[in-house]
Amino acid sequence: MKQKKSSKSTKTQTKPNRHIFIKIIVMVLVILLATFAFIFMHRPKSEYSVSPYKTQQQWQASYVLPEYKPNVEITGQYDTNLAVKCENGTFVGQKQDDVIAWRGIPYATQPVSDRRFRPAIAPKKSDKVFQAYYYGPSCMQPIDRTGGELSSQYHQGEDCLNLNIWSNVNGAPNKPVLVYIHGGGWLQGGTADPLYNGQFFAQYNPDIIVVTVTYRMGMMGMINLTEFPDGADYITSTSNNLLDLVQSLKWIKKNIAGFGGDPNNITIAGESAGGAAVSALCIIPSARGLFQKAIAMSGSATQGSDIDTTYALPDAIKRAFNTESVADIQNIDFETLQEYWDINNADLYSLLIRDDLIYPADPYFSWENGKTKDLIIMQGHTANEFRYFQDVFGGDLDFFNAISDVSALADEEAGTDEFRSDLSDYVSALQNLGYSDSDIINQYMNDKTLSSGNTYQAIQHANNGGIGYSYTFEKEYAYPEYLGAAHAVDCAYLFGTFDGVHTLGTRHDVDLALEFQKMIANFCKTGNPSTDKYTWPTYNNDTRIKIMIGDNMRTEQNPEGARVDATMRMIQSNPKFRYMDSFATLLPLVAEHYPETYDKFITTMLDVSPEK
Repeated sequence: MKQKKSSKSTKTQTKPNRHIFIKIIVMVLVILLATFAFIFMHRPKSEYSVSPYKTQQQWQASYVLPEYKPNVEITGQYDTNLAVKCENGTFVGQKQDDVIAWRGIPYATQPVSDRRFRPAIAPKKSDKVFQAYYYGPSCMQPIDRTGGELSSQYHQGEDCLNLNIWSNVNGAPNKPVLVYIHGGGWLQGGTADPLYNGQFFAQYNPDIIVVTVTYRMGMMGMINLTEFPDGADYITSTSNNLLDLVQSLKWIKKNIAGFGGDPNNITIAGESAGGAAVSALCIIPSARGLFQKAIAMSGSATQGSDIDTTYALPDAIKRAFNTESVADIQNIDFETLQEYWDINNADLYSLLIRDDLIYPADPYFSWENGKTKDLIIMQGHTANEFRYFQDVFGGDLDFFNAISDVSALADEEAGTDEFRSDLSDYVSALQNLGYSDSDIINQYMNDKTLSSGNTYQAIQHANNGGIGYSYTFEKEYAYPEYLGAAHAVDCAYLFGTFDGVHTLGTRHDVDLALEFQKMIANFCKTGNPSTDKYTWPTYNNDTRIKIMIGDNMRTEQNPEGARVDATMRMIQSNPKFRYMDSFATLLPLVAEHYPETYDKFITTMLDVSPEK
């Protein structure tokens, strides 16, 4: 009995002890949570609210074409914090993290129906409210089924004159504006391509508004209709592409303040055809005053076709559709024209048309005579521009070398004794620098097609008193390795959009992208791209100082000066070197000089027999 009583007494005594223990645990947890909360609230603020780093698989997963849907009128409730009233309607965007994106805003009256082939004009005024959730259609272009130009696989339509805007809710008011023009050789491309997603740039540069624009290309953007009886009404149709871009800048200047942007601090930028567009906008009168600064990336006045190249397309359309007037072509539905263009574009399209109507017949002359001197201009190129086209040619090194060789042969045959002397100096300079024979011919194509044009423009701009900066982008593609620092690699770093294959998006890649973006952002803000880490000296013809962007960021004075000197002289001594050849004009020369290489390429790359 005593033992049992004693046991009961023990249980009675331990019960309050257990309650005290639980209370202590709860108090400790409360103190710990309060401590963690205090530390979290008083931690040093991170510069960015969202981490810029992703795994390779995450980059790949995000690098996909977005869904296409038309933006429709909103008749019910909407978030007024995401809405901006513009001349042609109120547009409601979507917010992700700290960034509001407005996609697919029309900047012009769409070139449909009887406005097909006509120059862009301002959009009609409207008091309606519209979604700005989805990218607008890609402008008409051949479909790249290899995946090289993803926007060509997006929905295409004539109602394609749209733009997209990204603005961070943070940052200073009255923000500088970066307007980016996509590349694609005046034949393909569009803003729906995940490469040009402005989210990353706006997220990590909250003081900058990012805008991307579409414009007509190929058949719709640069067709010569003057040979038709009613063609006099379409005399500027060879330059619809440039006139589209001018109208986009007019819309931006008029409406960007509603998005928090400064209409008097606009920088235009673009790569490849976009860089050539930037170079063109710097010299055409209709664009004067619509921007203050420019960034021309791997694109210059060299991307220009003579007016004589423009007659093949309307002649082919006449034969294919039995048309006798522009009005007849207006009656052909868009899908039929797109299908025709998809099949026949290679032999019928031109580069930017030099016809003295909108764009000068000799645009370099404008650079040489100081038309750009009031602008602040950054321009440059990648280290191995033309290697990009080996990949375009399916990795066929023999065909790649043949294209380079026949281009040089054609230039030499058309050149004067002065040009041939300059060419000899050029080859000697590269030999002294240790270039192999194959490297020499590839470097020749680098210079002719892409590299030398921006350098020449930089020299002329500086000689006329203009403020400018120059760079060479040295960061290499990850795959395939033979590309090196080829054409367009810098786009992934400007936008911070890595595909996880060609550009991996490692932490080192992302850090380089963030630094490159700071340079671009500072240039947009002040006209000087220097950062806390790197100082950019202005470019002039005495020192020719460039910044080399890549794993070994540095400045260099007049890199490969003897090569550059010879190249600059060749631009002046041979009009054929001054402006690019289209691949369509080079193919017959490859067939003549390298028949086996030509047959192999046609058979494997184009999947047809040589006889076809």
